[in-house]
Amino acid sequence: MLVNQTAHVGRQAELHCRVHSIGNRTVSWIRGRDLRILTVGRYTYTTDLRYEALHQNGTNQWTLRIRSAQPRDQGTYECQVSTKPVKTFTTYLRVLEPRGEILGAPDLYVQKGSMINLTCVLQDLPEPPLYVRWYHSNKLYTNRNISYSSSRGGVSMIVEKGPTTISYLLITSARVEDNGVYSCVANNLNATSITLHVLNGEHPAAMQTNKGSSPSKGHYLVLAAVVVRILWHGRLQGT
Repeated sequence: MLVNQTAHVGRQAELHCRVHSIGNRTVSWIRGRDLRILTVGRYTYTTDLRYEALHQNGTNQWTLRIRSAQPRDQGTYECQVSTKPVKTFTTYLRVLEPRGEILGAPDLYVQKGSMINLTCVLQDLPEPPLYVRWYHSNKLYTNRNISYSSSRGGVSMIVEKGPTTISYLLITSARVEDNGVYSCVANNLNATSITLHVLNGEHPAAMQTNKGSSPSKGHYLVLAAVVVRILWHGRLQGT
């Protein structure tokens, strides 16, 4: 058995236990947090219909299937063989819930004319998102899809996809009209937002404290690569 296994919220989880020379003994699955017997042999002993015992005759594998895994399913599970004394093998199921954050949230302060970098980090995804989109809301409009070819100019987005997906929204020469709420939305995750404040020489106390997450060294390295790529692309277009 694997000592640690992982599933995602809403997805199917399967815990496998291999028993050799089982003879006429039975295999049971026990949930660790309340010691509830979930299955005995191929029979299910719980009213939660998400649980199911699987076994194919002639094989040594006994599987506990959990449909639509939920955070409450996280914890230890025991595969017990009815020997004397009982043999027990324990595995830990970790249930991951996709989450997203924009670094620096809930508020980000920048000076007028500076470069805006909004970094959206999407973690614990079952698979990379099909898309990541950015929206902007202010006093004039709500959830406007950000255009990268508008007359405003200087707006670009870079996405690095993977188990942890990072989207960078880069806006050059910050303007007062860039104020507002920016939302990062992936196809398989709820929106996460940040409020941007463009200052014209002011230094509010809020700039001195930031309750949001700080970028890691890895994020800085990725951002540096992104900036180099943008600058190199602009150089090629200018030649």
